[in-house]
Amino acid sequence: MNDSRNRQKNRQQRLQTKQPFTLNLDREKFNKKRILIVDDIYTTGRTIRHAAKLLLDAGASEVTGLTLAHG
Repeated sequence: MNDSRNRQKNRQQRLQTKQPFTLNLDREKFNKKRILIVDDIYTTGRTIRHAAKLLLDAGASEVTGLTLAHG
Protein backbone atom coordinates (compact mmCIF):
# COMPACT_ATOMS: atom_id res chain seq x y z
CA MET A 1 0.00 0.00 0.00
CA ASN A 2 3.00 2.27 -0.40
CA ASP A 3 1.35 4.00 -3.32
CA SER A 4 2.21 7.66 -3.88
CA ARG A 5 -1.47 8.31 -4.67
CA ASN A 6 -2.35 7.57 -1.03
CA ARG A 7 -0.19 10.48 0.13
CA GLN A 8 -2.45 12.82 -1.84
CA LYS A 9 -5.67 11.74 -0.09
CA ASN A 10 -7.28 13.98 2.48
CA ARG A 11 -8.52 12.67 5.84
CA GLN A 12 -12.09 12.10 4.64
CA GLN A 13 -10.91 10.12 1.60
CA ARG A 14 -8.63 8.00 3.79
CA LEU A 15 -11.48 7.16 6.16
CA GLN A 16 -13.59 5.90 3.24
CA THR A 17 -10.91 3.59 1.86
CA LYS A 18 -12.10 0.03 1.30
CA GLN A 19 -10.07 -3.02 2.36
CA PRO A 20 -6.77 -2.74 0.40
CA PHE A 21 -5.21 -5.95 1.74
CA THR A 22 -5.50 -9.64 0.93
CA LEU A 23 -3.87 -12.65 2.55
CA ASN A 24 -1.27 -14.50 0.50
CA LEU A 25 -0.82 -17.22 3.12
CA ASP A 26 -3.13 -19.93 4.38
CA ARG A 27 -5.52 -18.66 7.02
CA GLU A 28 -4.39 -21.50 9.29
CA LYS A 29 -1.06 -19.70 9.76
CA PHE A 30 -2.88 -16.96 11.69
CA ASN A 31 -5.12 -19.18 13.81
CA LYS A 32 -4.81 -18.22 17.50
CA LYS A 33 -1.67 -16.12 16.85
CA ARG A 34 -0.78 -12.81 18.47
CA ILE A 35 0.34 -10.40 15.75
CA LEU A 36 2.12 -7.04 15.84
CA ILE A 37 1.65 -4.68 12.90
CA VAL A 38 4.31 -1.99 12.46
CA ASP A 39 3.36 1.08 10.44
CA ASP A 40 5.66 3.97 9.57
CA ILE A 41 3.19 6.83 10.10
CA TYR A 42 -0.24 7.15 11.70
CA THR A 43 -2.62 9.48 9.92
CA THR A 44 -6.15 8.08 10.38
CA GLY A 45 -5.34 4.59 11.62
CA ARG A 46 -7.05 2.96 8.65
CA THR A 47 -3.97 0.98 7.55
CA ILE A 48 -3.69 -0.78 10.90
CA ARG A 49 -7.46 -1.20 11.21
CA HIS A 50 -7.77 -2.79 7.76
CA ALA A 51 -4.83 -5.12 8.37
CA ALA A 52 -6.06 -6.02 11.86
CA LYS A 53 -9.56 -6.85 10.62
CA LEU A 54 -8.18 -9.11 7.93
CA LEU A 55 -5.92 -10.93 10.41
CA LEU A 56 -8.64 -11.26 13.06
CA ASP A 57 -11.05 -12.60 10.45
CA ALA A 58 -8.36 -15.14 9.53
CA GLY A 59 -8.29 -16.39 13.11
CA ALA A 60 -5.65 -14.30 14.90
CA SER A 61 -6.37 -14.10 18.62
CA GLU A 62 -4.89 -10.61 19.03
CA VAL A 63 -3.57 -7.88 16.74
CA THR A 64 -1.64 -4.91 18.10
CA GLY A 65 -0.44 -1.88 16.14
CA LEU A 66 2.81 0.00 16.62
CA THR A 67 3.31 3.28 14.77
CA LEU A 68 6.65 5.04 14.45
CA ALA A 69 5.34 8.58 13.84
CA HIS A 70 2.07 10.50 14.00
CA GLY A 71 1.17 12.59 10.93
